[in-house]
Amino acid sequence: MASSPSFPLLLFFSPLILLTVHPLHTPPLSPDASALPPPPPSCGPGQSWAVRLHARLNEEGHDMDELAHLVAVDAGLENRGQIGQLAGHYLLCRGAEEEGQRDTRGASAAGQALADHPYVAWHSQELLLSRSKRSVAFNDPKYPKQWHLHNELRAGMDINVTGVWEHNITGAGVTVVVVDDGVQHTLADIQPNYSPEGSYDLNSNDPDPMPHPDARSDNHHGTRCAGEIAAVSNNSFCAVGVAYGSRVAGIRVLDGPLTDSMEAVAFNKHYQVNDVYSCSWGPDDDGRTVDGPHPLGKAALQHGVIAGRRGFGSIFVVASGNGGQYNDNCNYDGYANSIYTVTIGAVDEYGRMPFYAEECASMLAVTFSSGGRSLRSIVTSDWSMQDGTGCTDAHTGTSAAAPLAAGMIALMLQVRACLTWRDVQHIIAYTATQYTDKLANWETNGAGFHHSHQHGFGLLNAWRLVNAAKVWVSVPFLVSYQSPVLKEDRKILAYPDQLVLSWNVTAADLKQSGMKTLEHVSVTVTMAHPHRGNVEVVLHCPSGMSSLIGARRALDSDTSGYMDWTFSTVRCWGERAEGQYSVLITDHTPGEQSKSLGTLNHWKLTLYGSSMSDEEVKQRQSLVKEAMGGQYLNSSFSLPCPPGLDIAPEKVHPLTSNSLKSLLLLGCFALFWSLYYTMEVALAHLDLRELWRGRRSRAPDGFQAVRLEEGPELELQRVVNTDTKVPVIAGDVTAYSDSGKGSPTDSD
Repeated sequence: MASSPSFPLLLFFSPLILLTVHPLHTPPLSPDASALPPPPPSCGPGQSWAVRLHARLNEEGHDMDELAHLVAVDAGLENRGQIGQLAGHYLLCRGAEEEGQRDTRGASAAGQALADHPYVAWHSQELLLSRSKRSVAFNDPKYPKQWHLHNELRAGMDINVTGVWEHNITGAGVTVVVVDDGVQHTLADIQPNYSPEGSYDLNSNDPDPMPHPDARSDNHHGTRCAGEIAAVSNNSFCAVGVAYGSRVAGIRVLDGPLTDSMEAVAFNKHYQVNDVYSCSWGPDDDGRTVDGPHPLGKAALQHGVIAGRRGFGSIFVVASGNGGQYNDNCNYDGYANSIYTVTIGAVDEYGRMPFYAEECASMLAVTFSSGGRSLRSIVTSDWSMQDGTGCTDAHTGTSAAAPLAAGMIALMLQVRACLTWRDVQHIIAYTATQYTDKLANWETNGAGFHHSHQHGFGLLNAWRLVNAAKVWVSVPFLVSYQSPVLKEDRKILAYPDQLVLSWNVTAADLKQSGMKTLEHVSVTVTMAHPHRGNVEVVLHCPSGMSSLIGARRALDSDTSGYMDWTFSTVRCWGERAEGQYSVLITDHTPGEQSKSLGTLNHWKLTLYGSSMSDEEVKQRQSLVKEAMGGQYLNSSFSLPCPPGLDIAPEKVHPLTSNSLKSLLLLGCFALFWSLYYTMEVALAHLDLRELWRGRRSRAPDGFQAVRLEEGPELELQRVVNTDTKVPVIAGDVTAYSDSGKGSPTDSD
């Protein structure tokens, strides 16, 4: 207990000890340092000199800072200290009271003093340097209004492309073809980037896809889409395309009757020239149509992803549809529902789902387009035919969203030309950004991907897409698994009851294909129902992730049900393929009508994926996240690309029906011209011979006139005897009356 009083004493003296010790660790301050303001980092324009002192002075042991101070005093300047880390270099400025005075004599005197000073090895009066930020600038008059490219009103609500352009990534070497109603390639914004090699007119069956004027003046659709993709920059005309360094082609197919065979030809036309096919069209968006590509169109899509682009696969970008106001759903659109396409939806400038936009489980991503009347639409090129001006600020709908996506894919292909069609889909799933939207029902699946029926995997971001493409290694080959056709012939139960169907996919089922993770999951159904729009179909993947693959549509009162219709989803992307899949089918027919329920005849499950493990999926997610800093774009980093397949050249039929008609008209014209020329020459030749021989005609009063080609004026004399060789005309040339058979002789 004797030591206890020392503890209060220690508490009492500890502050004094700390006060005593602390100053020992504090650097001493000069007496007047606190009173002096910190020296300014630079001087006024034209008021500073950079000087370098002789290195020998330092070697001789002089204090360079003191010498710089002496030099400054001798020159009437102030020493602002050493310039950065450059030893022996100092910044000297005029005094603060003199900086505002533009005294050229004082400046000259200071410069002369420095030039004459023995300590100064070099000096220079500093000038203002002109430097500009390496940001893109365009003289295209409508570029400031292209908010989808650079939104200055709402930060983040654009496609984030300007940083990509600053790296000179503009889509160079890539060709995007617009499959539509034609492209006015003579337009100033299109012509320099136009690709005739990738173009064709299937409506007129000739190589020129120029749109034709129509009664409603609406054949400008394809030209507007082409402008969004590849409108030329810095030509003082209209706007700028997303991939303004790419080439753009046109396939005219929507301006006339369309058949399955024409559609098939369009999907594979010039598929070794064209890389990306932009298709802003589809079946009617009326809330009741169930349609898609027919057998030939399906086969062409499949052939395109196998053989297009030297085996890397044609990339088909399709618009999700504009039937939102009719409660339509893009799972009933066979183009948007296909595993071979990139399905793109639309959001307005706030990132919200517009009134016209459709939602579906097969949606990959969204990008910007028009919204309500008070919101801005897309500014792009326009045709100049009929009432067009060559430029518009009223391009709308998912028709405007899909070309933006096609342009961003062109940017990806510039940095990595060997991306396959599935690589593009994967990169979109890995990079699309989730954002706040009260109406979007975002869910995260078992592989960590977030998806919404309204927005797909999220908003397309050009910077993220291109950086991911730069480091992307192609995914393993596509493999698939298909269950047998499962015959049911079961009644579809009325809500709240459900018809539950299940199928378990085992490891043994997947062993042959080697599939480990999923990409697309499809369910093909055949059912009879008196009002098919009342049926709802939901798919559950083994992870529990749900997909509304068959949404209710109030306007769809069709009584034919579904005949082998395939619904698909991307919401299970990256998840393990093994496990139990469930399909829940419910009839929402209201009230007493529910007595008349439909019947499910049969169904089958199809899985598409690859041998990539779930661990490899996580590794790719980490790699993509790391690449977002742009360090790989700033370096010479480049992954090798395989050469691709040697695809047989496309069969070209130069003699189309139109060219045959032209040849026929040309042949007829040549024939008539030949006949006319032959007759003219024959008649001219006959007349000339008659003139040369002399054509005689009876003159009145017994005179006979003879006309010759040349000669003096002739006199007419009475004919004395036509049977005797008597001269009848006097002159330098004598003619004989013996039927012109006499030989002229010189007159006496």
